[in-house]
Amino acid sequence: MIKSLINKLILKDNLDEIETKEAFDEIFSGLADEITASSFITALKIKNETMDEIIAAILSSREFVNKISLGGDLNNFFESVILVSDDGYFDIKLAVDLICSANSLGVLRYTFNNCFEKNKSFELLKLMGVRFENSHNIIRDFERLNFGYFVLGADEKFYKYSNHLSRSLEFDNILKILEKMLNPYCAKNQIIGLNDKQKVEFFANIALRLNNSNTIVLSGNNSFPYVCPSGETYVAEAWKNKIFTYVLTPELLGFKEYPIVDLICSDYETNASELVLLLQNKLQGAKKDCVILNAALALYISKKANSIMDGIEIAKKTIENGSAYDKFIQIKNTYNE
Repeated sequence: MIKSLINKLILKDNLDEIETKEAFDEIFSGLADEITASSFITALKIKNETMDEIIAAILSSREFVNKISLGGDLNNFFESVILVSDDGYFDIKLAVDLICSANSLGVLRYTFNNCFEKNKSFELLKLMGVRFENSHNIIRDFERLNFGYFVLGADEKFYKYSNHLSRSLEFDNILKILEKMLNPYCAKNQIIGLNDKQKVEFFANIALRLNNSNTIVLSGNNSFPYVCPSGETYVAEAWKNKIFTYVLTPELLGFKEYPIVDLICSDYETNASELVLLLQNKLQGAKKDCVILNAALALYISKKANSIMDGIEIAKKTIENGSAYDKFIQIKNTYNE
């Protein structure tokens, strides 16, 4: 099946959802050899993936990873998905996760045991003294903490047949998108960060097609995949089966502008120490403001805040009254029991 579809892609013909899903099912089940799978992914990239093709690929990938059943209301879980590398910058994701968790919002993140690259947030938590290897019951820990950072095993079929293939291809490919959109917990609230504002509405419509109606897709100034501390951030909000678009700026939200270079962190050790200072309300400036702005959107899209401005006030208070730091200490103590 997949070999005939490669010929179709070479002719620049789009695939329908059934064809695309069948091709990715072959890849993730190990039925397609690496050369054939590589040729298919390359041909798809050269043609330029359509929305139907990306959706079918996501649906296929989700069938080849074990679902994590956490119970409770899925609308009370939050996941951020950054589709591009944000290494070299202060870890906004982890700080936002801690603020959200401190406000009784379940935070979900996963990584694979990956020999090709480290997951920054997981590495920083280790440097901050959180020992994931001590956890023998991740479901119990999540229920106690509203905070789940899970390491998925190499036995996951998706990972087994896509990991090496994805990283052997010398271009950004669809497999890297799929790896970050697995959503094994079926969380309904998401923020998706991109480095290309031209794709923001495209991915917002993908969210709607995936029946994930509480989603914000954004791209900041300078290709920054978060609310940016300077210039404009373009936002598409998928809500109640509609797409709403708007532009955010620090000035509009009542913040001073900072150059994006102020968010650079030279190494993981510096990042970890500054994260602790932020949680202790001892770090001011661009990093704190950027965390507050991004936490505000997470709280808003997850219905923990009535508006973005309300989310800003909640995020500020969570840092300044010590709740975010208390949450970090609770997480550290739980994993180190």
